Amino acid sequence: MEIKPQLIQLLAKMPSTQTVRERRTVLSITGFDYLSARISTIEQSNYVFFTELIELVFFEGKAQLLTFLRALVDSGFVGLETREKLNDFIAQIQALETRQWNSEFNEPKNNQTVGIVHIYNRSAEGLKEPQNAKLVPSLPGTQTFEFTVVTINAQGKEIDCYQEQTYCLKEDLGNGVILEMVYIPEGEFKMGSPESEGKRYSNERPQHLVTVKPFFISKYPITQTQWKQIASLLEVRQKLKLRPSRQGGNSHPVTQVSWFDAVEFCDRLSQKTGHKYRLPSEAEWEYACRAGTTTPFHFGETINYNLSNYDSRYPYRSEPKGIYRQKTTEVGSFRFANPFGLFDMHGNVWEWCLDNWHENHNNAPTNGDTLLDINDNQTYVMRGGSWRNEPLLCRSSSRHFNYANETLDNTGFRVVRLLEL
Repeated sequence: MEIKPQLIQLLAKMPSTQTVRERRTVLSITGFDYLSARISTIEQSNYVFFTELIELVFFEGKAQLLTFLRALVDSGFVGLETREKLNDFIAQIQALETRQWNSEFNEPKNNQTVGIVHIYNRSAEGLKEPQNAKLVPSLPGTQTFEFTVVTINAQGKEIDCYQEQTYCLKEDLGNGVILEMVYIPEGEFKMGSPESEGKRYSNERPQHLVTVKPFFISKYPITQTQWKQIASLLEVRQKLKLRPSRQGGNSHPVTQVSWFDAVEFCDRLSQKTGHKYRLPSEAEWEYACRAGTTTPFHFGETINYNLSNYDSRYPYRSEPKGIYRQKTTEVGSFRFANPFGLFDMHGNVWEWCLDNWHENHNNAPTNGDTLLDINDNQTYVMRGGSWRNEPLLCRSSSRHFNYANETLDNTGFRVVRLLEL
């Protein structure tokens, strides 16, 4: 039964409920204003608000849910198309027998692989009232982890710093080697760079709205230890070198790997774990990097050498000049993550994506899918910049490419695990 998630998606897109006042009015006209004290995120996004509201209404039972939906249909908040869809939901719910209702919405399922967990924002002083709640899948091996997020201004100075918490799925690769995968919630974002960004390239245009489904992505670029563990497994399509990198140690990103090598890694990882792993699509990568931000970097208007590994001898804005490390650094050695809990998204190594290279975002998918070339042009997208690059190339929207068989000492990758719903 898909009534609940479809209903949430429908209501979250209602243009007449974008303000706090409008959301409070919805509660009032439907007769459910007594729930406002139990909805901790009424001042947050439409999706979060309606997720909590519908969960509460479903909990109250079939009759109350029908009362709520009929009141919405009769209100002035819904247009004709939404009204028709709500009436369809009403008909489906009315057709459910009591046994079906209890089975679908109230009784836990033994074979259910995905549940709902709320993760709340934390402050340095401790747990606040729930804010920015995210819906995450409750899969075996998942656990919460805390991380620190920092924001800086154009001068490179810290203007905000706070603790966040999210979910991480740990995949055992064998021999004590663990791959940490961070949950990325579904959402919309503007892909590409706006004109106001100033320093940018034409291949980042046009900026366009993309809707992305939830997924897991590795917390860090794949390390040399993780690479060796998977590269020692049975071949799927091609051979892999156990030690391709010419610099760094076990906790450094693996480098000197081609796009073909990275795809083979994903195939072997999928075969070992029984779960589907692949490279991220270009849209998934930028969405994960931005993590809800719209600035050139998820840190803010610029970066500095204390936050990322790049050639900081060349400032992006008004931040002080820094150092040039001339090599990779251990993954996670910079303690600040982005708001999704990902590290090393700016600099350290370029990261392969699944997409063929295209000169701009014209005709790019708006659903987060991979953009492939029917002519198989053998060039593929790389994102994130590297230790060798100036900050301009390390921005969230910056795009680069290389041939699929090229191996470089500043190129690695991270992986995506698809949700098994």
